[in-house]
Amino acid sequence: MSCTTEVVLTAARFAAIQPAWQQLWESSGGYIFQSHAWIAGWLRGVHDRKEIKLQIALAWDGDRLCAAMPCALHRRSGLRVLSWAAQLFSDYCDCLVDPAHANAAMLPLLWNALRRFGGFDLISLQQIRPDAKCREFLDRLASEGSQLQRGDREERCMRIENKWPDGEAFFRSLNKKGRNNHTRGKRILAELGGDVEFRCVEHLEDSQALIDEVMRLKQVWLRANDPTSPLLGVGGPILRSVLDHACQSSLAKLFLLECGGKIAAASVNFVYAGRMEAYFTAYDPAFDRASPGTILIVDYARWSFDRGLSHVDFLRGEEAFKFRMANAETVLSSFTGARTLMGQVAVSGHRWLSRRRQRQDAASDASPELEAAD
Repeated sequence: MSCTTEVVLTAARFAAIQPAWQQLWESSGGYIFQSHAWIAGWLRGVHDRKEIKLQIALAWDGDRLCAAMPCALHRRSGLRVLSWAAQLFSDYCDCLVDPAHANAAMLPLLWNALRRFGGFDLISLQQIRPDAKCREFLDRLASEGSQLQRGDREERCMRIENKWPDGEAFFRSLNKKGRNNHTRGKRILAELGGDVEFRCVEHLEDSQALIDEVMRLKQVWLRANDPTSPLLGVGGPILRSVLDHACQSSLAKLFLLECGGKIAAASVNFVYAGRMEAYFTAYDPAFDRASPGTILIVDYARWSFDRGLSHVDFLRGEEAFKFRMANAETVLSSFTGARTLMGQVAVSGHRWLSRRRQRQDAASDASPELEAAD
């Protein structure tokens, strides 16, 4: 078998290969973040950002797409950085490889195509799972002393692994305080606003007004608690574009906790391949006393386990509620490197600054002990 390679640079070309990409995504068992709709939504959101350019490596066996490495270029501080396409908005990043083709053969082909094409100074590949298709290949590159190295950034993704026959058994497994808080929270909601209802909206392509309200609630919360969030600036429209495209598929579901007909809490989740991924949540601060977000999590976990899903994945972020609810986790890794002399200088400078901060932190930690000894 002899595959040919291609580097996709335009949204028009990416749109043209949608059927082949969809077939590859399905056969390779990719996550929503590698789906054609996800990347197309991101492309639509950044279409007027001149500092961002598509750079996707493909491997073709005739007219059959057998592997893809979805990357993009970003300009940062005058340097051109190669990262995953939609990396900022994706929780799990990876390549797609048809099971009929070995990763060991396909991934060097894709990587070499990107390197030959060039156009970048730095490499920053984030959010890589231990079981990612690209992980073994990237680990090998790093161990061989190439220009790619393991990054120092790691992130934890918490999840609830299903160990119960149904949702009710899951609920009964919660400690007494957790069950009582759930019941008490719903009672408070009823006192605050009226009838309480949990529901799942499955056809989001017809639910734009609901998505608008969820986005509005999220922005209200961010203005009060995280006013520097990129979602309050240029990131907001990009995220909305990603969600709009992803919601065209049957994978997206909107879980709502309503009080008197008003949204108390909402979560845009993805359900496919026997699992749930909870991607985007928001709640109304007016109902804060009832902890509606936690109530919603318990309710959609019950919904999931009633349908035999293997787990509920909270994805990235180390919010306290995830540690309270989760019984398993996955640690994501990163890989960084340089391709040009400018990139090597930038990497060396970053490492020097990191070592300096570590020494300063160590000295700061030691100061109280020295003072106590004196």
